[in-house]
Amino acid sequence: MRPAGLILAGGRGTRMGAGHPKPLRRLAGRPLVAHVADALSGSVAPLFLNTSDAEAYAFLGLPCVPDRRDGFLGPLAGIEAGLMALEERAGGPAQLLVVPGDTPFLPKDLAARLACSGSRPAIVRFRARPQPAVSLWPLSLRPRLSAWLDAARPLALMAFLDEATFEAVDIGEAPDAPGGDPFFNVNTPDDLALCEAHLAPS
Repeated sequence: MRPAGLILAGGRGTRMGAGHPKPLRRLAGRPLVAHVADALSGSVAPLFLNTSDAEAYAFLGLPCVPDRRDGFLGPLAGIEAGLMALEERAGGPAQLLVVPGDTPFLPKDLAARLACSGSRPAIVRFRARPQPAVSLWPLSLRPRLSAWLDAARPLALMAFLDEATFEAVDIGEAPDAPGGDPFFNVNTPDDLALCEAHLAPS
């Protein structure tokens, strides 16, 4: 069975300046998050979007899952919400593929290239560096994640993943991504301009 998918679109995106939320900034005429959804299309089901602004993302036609905790607790709270939404779908997938909403060059076969066994999550490693926001989470890990958040443990993704003993999956360069990096994330206006230049006809 294919995994479910979750696009994280609840971040603050402060480095992009005022205006639309970062995943809604346009690249090649389309919102960044639309490029992400396209990359996952056909390889995950269902595909959720972690956001508290369902109206702004209605054009995607995806089920939106807001954080279930007050305040801004970062991606761990979003992943918890996605795992809970998956739990509520009886007979659904037992794994959740998590990606950020600002990574428009993801490999289309990402779901097939990540694998995890038992209760361990798997994360992408690119050029020897872990990419914890691109990761595959077993549904069985949800109670442990909720307990971590209940206990007000560190909110950094890697803090929890280290505790959970993750597996790392090496993925190589992609010629169709800026600098060969398929996990290039758009954090600043300069990053967005770089992506536009990369996609511009030669």
